Amino acid sequence: MPEIKALRERIDKIDREIVKLLEKRIEIVREIGRLKRDTGAEIFDPERERDVLKNVSNSTRLDKRFVMDLFRSIMEYCKNEEEKG
Repeated sequence: MPEIKALRERIDKIDREIVKLLEKRIEIVREIGRLKRDTGAEIFDPERERDVLKNVSNSTRLDKRFVMDLFRSIMEYCKNEEEKG
């Protein structure tokens, strides 16, 4: 079972990297929220959301439904964070 342990350690490392990237994304989202508030722009931009979903679904070999569902969850969380700014 040493092989499984080593593979799981690699997964754990990737998971930590994913979380760090999400943290960076959310930092940027908060800044966007501040800028939108300062300019009176709407937080929700349906066109941008469609573009993001299109971009991620076109840039993966994974199941597109899975990726789009994942990013819908990420974007929903980010919208809430953007409102906080």
